[in-house]
Amino acid sequence: MSRAATVAARLLAVAAVLATAAAVALPVLAGGDWLPRLFRTPEPVAGPSFAVAGALLAGLPRARRLGWLLLAIGCSASAYVLATSWWAAAGQTGPPGWVRGWAWVPALLLVTTVLPQVLPHGRPLPGWWRVPLAAAWTLTAVTTAAVAAGAGDPFGVPAFPAVLGLLVATAVASLVVRVRRADGVQRRQLAWAGYGVVVAIAATFLAPWWGVSLAVLLVPAGLAVAAFRYRLYDIDVLVNRTVVGGVLLGLTALVYAAVVGWAGALLGDRRGSAPFLAAFAVALAFHPARLRVQRLVDRLLFGDRGDPYTLLTRVDAALGAAASPRQALRDGAAAVAAGLRLRGAAVEVPLPGGAVVREEAGQVPAGARRVPLALHGEPVGDLLVAPRAAAAGLEPADDRVLADLAGRLAAAAYAVRLSGDLAESRERLVTAREEERRRLRRDLHDGLGPQLSAVVMTLDTAGSALRREDAGRAATLVAAAGTQAADAVADVRRLVHGLRPPTLDDLGLLGALRAGAAPLADGGPRVTVTGEGDLAGLPAALEVAALRIAQEALHNAVRHADATAVAIRVRAAADAVEVEVTDDGRGLPARPVPGVGLSSMRERAAELGGSCSVGPGTTGAAESSGTRVHAVLPLPPSD
Repeated sequence: MSRAATVAARLLAVAAVLATAAAVALPVLAGGDWLPRLFRTPEPVAGPSFAVAGALLAGLPRARRLGWLLLAIGCSASAYVLATSWWAAAGQTGPPGWVRGWAWVPALLLVTTVLPQVLPHGRPLPGWWRVPLAAAWTLTAVTTAAVAAGAGDPFGVPAFPAVLGLLVATAVASLVVRVRRADGVQRRQLAWAGYGVVVAIAATFLAPWWGVSLAVLLVPAGLAVAAFRYRLYDIDVLVNRTVVGGVLLGLTALVYAAVVGWAGALLGDRRGSAPFLAAFAVALAFHPARLRVQRLVDRLLFGDRGDPYTLLTRVDAALGAAASPRQALRDGAAAVAAGLRLRGAAVEVPLPGGAVVREEAGQVPAGARRVPLALHGEPVGDLLVAPRAAAAGLEPADDRVLADLAGRLAAAAYAVRLSGDLAESRERLVTAREEERRRLRRDLHDGLGPQLSAVVMTLDTAGSALRREDAGRAATLVAAAGTQAADAVADVRRLVHGLRPPTLDDLGLLGALRAGAAPLADGGPRVTVTGEGDLAGLPAALEVAALRIAQEALHNAVRHADATAVAIRVRAAADAVEVEVTDDGRGLPARPVPGVGLSSMRERAAELGGSCSVGPGTTGAAESSGTRVHAVLPLPPSD
């Protein structure tokens, strides 16, 4: 569509609005009493609202035809209103009376017979449905020409009501068929666009004058909902101010007419104080009405963006009612998308193993906006949001609300990560258990089993030698069997030591630590082991974890830190056992890379529900901070 046509459409809309304003102003300025009668028809409301909606749509390629149709309806209605008011001001004489006689016909027939057939893009259904559309256009043109030529009221012709009723029924049927054939978002678009048309048609024949005026406003309002909320025409969301202005214009006109009629009837004078009272009432009600209408339109188009507390409450409720962390992500994303009227929202949570959990609501394209999710200073995922319009981005108000919502969703993302960590930890435990069973089976089958079999065979051979009275041979074989049995015992001890260090049962935790540090006394660092609290009767798993963590920290201090002094302290509290290993070595590098040893210590603590941290220590000279390993291993609750 050319730029000139777009400008022409907007100029026509401005002319329609000015014509309606002039029509309303004439009885006020002239002191006439026809203003209430003027508003007993829907044209004062239909003219500006249809014209403004038509000008907006006429500039869009997808809605060009529909826009010009709405513009024609609005201009026809505004021309009728202006002609009626002018005709009354001129004493019911002159050319305005002729325009008034036929200008209402196009608006009525186009709304009732043509508009329902071409929703939502200005084109009829394919096939034979083009026949009733052509008949509707023909009826509109012929009736308008006949009334303009002085044929009188068309409803006085016996066949006209029947033909009009048939075309209206066909138009509504066309709209119903279109809705039934559509699916998903298209059906909701048509439902909103067609709702206002159907209500306006029904009100035209059944409702009083004020009901018809209100129902006519539903036509542009329904088109606005379909366009903004369901992206019918890809209109920029910023033009919602135009919708607010159109609604306010219609409401202002209705309030003004109602107050003039009420005050005139009460005071008996519609030319003096009644218009003043009406204007004063409109001035008082305009600002609160504008705020209320703006709030309603914003909520319709942008959801609860203007009320972040309500949106946060809904997101919290969705997260709290979820049955699982992943369900919480899905419900939270759906609440965000619905609350802000977005095309879609998704949450992505990277898991430690490299997998990514994604829960999505709506349609989220690849280039969607990413909002980082962080908890306790650690990134836990991303919130992906698709703007309301494909060609438009998010507004600053949306960014502020999404930043507030990110904290709520971050907690759910963190729970998903924890559940992923738990599942991975369980998998590692099962894998480690099965690997340990495989190792034991291999050692028993390939090592201890053949050794014991060899002992049995050697003793059998020795018995045969004794039966042959070969004492020397028997003694040699018995000695060999003893050596084989001793090797088998050593293997058994090795297997047992792999399951649980025997020194823990023989010496206790502190004794096992001191025994492990004893070989370092000659030429190694000075190692001190101290204990606090009751360290007797600790759970077996906790003792093994404390021993292994302390041994690993000690070995790291010897191998990597060149420490000269290492202090091991074990303290038993009422609910946990603390293991602290400090050294006076060269400390951690500027960017430490966790190795197998550090990961092993953390995993052993995590298996018991505890924690293990590695950081700078305080032992040694002032120029060397050393290293400090601190593990907290919780004790199970006592019965």
